[in-house]
Amino acid sequence: MRLALVVLLALAACATARPSLGDVNLKPYSRSFDSPTTFGVQPGRIISPEIDLAVQDDGCIRGTAARNFVQLCSKAEKAEPSEPGALVQHWAGSGGDFTLEILDHGKKLRADGFLTQGANGALPLQATIPLGQGPQWDELRKNPALLAVAAALAGVRGEPTQ
Repeated sequence: MRLALVVLLALAACATARPSLGDVNLKPYSRSFDSPTTFGVQPGRIISPEIDLAVQDDGCIRGTAARNFVQLCSKAEKAEPSEPGALVQHWAGSGGDFTLEILDHGKKLRADGFLTQGANGALPLQATIPLGQGPQWDELRKNPALLAVAAALAGVRGEPTQ
């Protein structure tokens, strides 16, 4: 018992603690009365009971989403931006295949594609997500694929009504 406690304490000491940058709340546009899903944002990571994804040293994103292992890497082939100065990224891997575009001078994210849901098929990823202010949103502007996956799991689809 004492050895198990020592091992647990050693493992906890070795774990790299990431500071919390804040939370983001997402909910489907079509169900405005639903409670939002809250996601914690840390440097290079997004977490909730349904998701734990982190940007790895090689630039790929790995972790779990809806109990499925996810590995997504940025791809060289990208679409042309729909507006001058927009950032476009293409992500693909065992977790899905989607294109992201940061639009309106960093005020919104457009995502198109799908997430792989294991034996359950694919989850559509087609949404425009307004980006808020604060350190958590700044982090998600740097790593928009994390936000795109979280939005898909929260059921965000289409365009915001505001």
